[in-house]
Amino acid sequence: MKKTLIVSLAALALMLAGCGNQTEKQAQASSDKVSTSHKKQAQTKKASSTSSSSSVSSQSSSETGSSQAPSSATSSSAPDYSGQVRISATQNLQRLGQFNYLLKYNLGKEIVLPNNPGYNDESKKLNVWYEGDGNNYSIHYSQAASGQDFNANSLRDVTDYAVFTKKTYGSASEAQAEINYQTAAMTQGLPKVNLGYGIIGTIDSGAGQKYLHWNEGRWSLGVHAVAVNDEDPVPTARRVVELLERYYLPTPDKYGSGSFSVASSSGQQAPTLKWQAGNSVYSLEAKDLTVLVRMASTVK
Repeated sequence: MKKTLIVSLAALALMLAGCGNQTEKQAQASSDKVSTSHKKQAQTKKASSTSSSSSVSSQSSSETGSSQAPSSATSSSAPDYSGQVRISATQNLQRLGQFNYLLKYNLGKEIVLPNNPGYNDESKKLNVWYEGDGNNYSIHYSQAASGQDFNANSLRDVTDYAVFTKKTYGSASEAQAEINYQTAAMTQGLPKVNLGYGIIGTIDSGAGQKYLHWNEGRWSLGVHAVAVNDEDPVPTARRVVELLERYYLPTPDKYGSGSFSVASSSGQQAPTLKWQAGNSVYSLEAKDLTVLVRMASTVK
């Protein structure tokens, strides 16, 4: 009986040991399985992170490329208007239209410009260059046997036949002060001369000079002649009056002035028209009187 009990206890011990070993193996297997699962998850997360990083990097590169592409496309499709730009038109009126488009691109679409070159000779091609900004600019017009690019550097060494400028002041009163305006009352008592079309001028003589003055609307106009050179201002004044019957000058806000000289005078200032608009003064100067008036009449 005692022997049987010992055998039974030994068998039970062996069974418990076996169960323990099996449980330990199952636990180890379970632990290995969890470890493997965690390892796979970590690898998956790392791969996902790498893929995501690669995707972000690729997206960033793509975005960088897309931000550069329009710039590149823009620079290739829209020329740099601040420099030399080829003009395709051959007729002067069309050339001026293209020049004005480029000027508005650079100086602002609200700027005003002459819209006629002032002459009709197509053998003399119109060329244009400019300097300044939207508030203060100077536009130079010249002629040549061949048309040049817009703003070509070589044009700066060419004699202009006309120059159009804008200068902006601190106030309208400052701008008005820059206009050499004379009223009819300021010339009362001086000898009068009939200039045609109902216009009466006055002549002021002295120190070998003659100044013929008259008013039309908001414009004060005058012709200078050198008396010691036997120059007579009347023919030039009558020519101006006749031109103004055919071409209408811009309407100043308050004041406008025109300064002319007898053609035979050397060293005289070129015929010039100046007018005030708000805080700004516009000025157009041209060597030829007809060209001057024709160009000024199209400023808008």
